[in-house]
Amino acid sequence: MRSSLLPRPLIPEIKLRQCDIWMNFCLYMYRSVCSSTRRFTLQRSSGTSTTPVFIRDRLSNGKRLCLTFYHLQLNLRLRVGVEDALSDVSIPITMLVNPAMRISELKDKINHDYGFHPSLQCWVIGKRIAKDADTLFSHNVTEDNYQAYLFIRSAQAANLSREQQKQEEEDRRLGGIIENIETFSLQARGTVEGARRKHPPVPIKQNPPKPPVKPKPVGWSCPQCTYVNKPTRPGCEMCSTDRPTNYKVPDLYQPDEDEILRLQQEELASLQYEQSIVEEREKNFYNLLEIDSQNLVSNTEELDCTICFCPVMPGEGATLRECLHSFCRECLKQTIVNCTDAEVQCPYRDDEYACAYTLQDREIKTLLSAEEYQKFEELRLSIAESRSENSYHCKTPDCGGWCIFEDDVNEFICDSCGEKNCLLCKAIHKDMNCKEYQDDLRIRAENDTAAKKTTEMLEMLVTNGEAMYCPKCKVIVQKKDGCDWICCLMCKTEICWVTKQARWGPLGNGDTSGGCRCRVNGVLCHPRCQNCH
Repeated sequence: MRSSLLPRPLIPEIKLRQCDIWMNFCLYMYRSVCSSTRRFTLQRSSGTSTTPVFIRDRLSNGKRLCLTFYHLQLNLRLRVGVEDALSDVSIPITMLVNPAMRISELKDKINHDYGFHPSLQCWVIGKRIAKDADTLFSHNVTEDNYQAYLFIRSAQAANLSREQQKQEEEDRRLGGIIENIETFSLQARGTVEGARRKHPPVPIKQNPPKPPVKPKPVGWSCPQCTYVNKPTRPGCEMCSTDRPTNYKVPDLYQPDEDEILRLQQEELASLQYEQSIVEEREKNFYNLLEIDSQNLVSNTEELDCTICFCPVMPGEGATLRECLHSFCRECLKQTIVNCTDAEVQCPYRDDEYACAYTLQDREIKTLLSAEEYQKFEELRLSIAESRSENSYHCKTPDCGGWCIFEDDVNEFICDSCGEKNCLLCKAIHKDMNCKEYQDDLRIRAENDTAAKKTTEMLEMLVTNGEAMYCPKCKVIVQKKDGCDWICCLMCKTEICWVTKQARWGPLGNGDTSGGCRCRVNGVLCHPRCQNCH
């Protein structure tokens, strides 16, 4: 029989489907050696680790040819050390392999078992880098526990994209389906010998050619998930991570249709967002104008008044403009009526905080009646007069007129009663000049015993420390009992009794630039201080 028409060998010990790969390899070698054959036999010995295969034949010249291939124990244990660029040590794994397996088949097995794409794998066997077409047998892998090494490259170094991986998986899946169809297709009836004569030997399985490597996609790689995004995309399409700040879109880059559509949609969404912001700002502006036109802002939600603890329905209470604290209107009204200061402070208090904001004048005017507001204005004028250094009150009994004078003014004509007041003598002296009035006052003081005794008694109280002069208006004040904080009834100055000076500085309550400076840096103003507030 000619070598071009090799007969299908009879193998009583080994089934063809189990050893067709290495058998065809042996036939290929045999065919390369001899030009013609008459008869050959295939034997397989038993009891050896390497399973030698013998091919015997008689050549045309009468000489016998014997080829022995030490080959192919069906299952070998291959020890593999897996490494990558970031690992310091290799991870050992053990695989069951066949010496006839190609490196490409070994890569497919790793891809199937562990999910590493073949393009990411680099095999080193026997200090050589193995190629895809090599077999394990060509690298002397014929015994158990042979040591090999697998190096896993990064997807960026291997120029592997997710689209390419999906395409190869689909091609591999279709190839497996076609192979199964060819394997299990029906054959025509006939004897086995006839079938063997009609059908040629099974060819050596060839892996389909790999698709050409696609060019590296243009874009930026996500630092979180490594997905390659299009250059103009501001965030990762997969995990929404922001684009690296140092990335710049190439100057000659031309976006595709999908990208142009996305950019147009983003521009439209941005315009709509800006328009909504403008509309919201206009709406808020008109709401503020409407609220500002109201003298008193009503509460919009149900609340409990922190003063009387009564429930307040929406619209029945008031919200202060300065601090946004809300109370019932009656409590705010009583706070204003009972206030002894020119400014009404917000009544909100708790264990940790006291609000320092004040009520606006239009809020006070809305809460009070006309008569109550008039009395509050008079109180304000009285406090302003007492706190003014150059103020002078008309000496006419029950007259409310007063003024603030300057150094070059000596007389004050009251607008309320019309009397002429002498600013030098601090009195009204008709038909007398200043010298005549002061002489007359001295004579009357010497003859007025009661006035003299009163003056002596007050001076004794000041000398004994039972009374003091107000540091601002010089009126004599006295502490009856309690803490060391007192308030002058004339000028409303807060006074520290133990230090005999003002509690606060010139700016009023809270000003520690002057006054007794009690509790500044945790230090009391006097060792005997009994809480001057």
